[in-house]
Amino acid sequence: QQQDKQEQQQDKQEQQEQQQDKQDQQDQQEQQQDKEEQQEKEQMSKEDIEKLLNAIQNQEKETKEKMQKNKKQKTTRKITKDW
Repeated sequence: QQQDKQEQQQDKQEQQEQQQDKQDQQDQQEQQQDKEEQQEKEQMSKEDIEKLLNAIQNQEKETKEKMQKNKKQKTTRKITKDW
């Protein structure tokens, strides 16, 4: 009888371990799927990237033009002497 009880306990433990293993595997799969979904969301399409690059280039052009205008204004001043 004791052996039967021990065997039953061992069987229960094995079943619990198997269930835990299955649960762990499912959890890992879910985590992997979540990661993949996040990566897909984070990835940008080529069109989006091109739009961003164009916007950045336009901003750079505008700032360069402003800088050049400021430089021209400073250098084109005429100083007249009042003696």
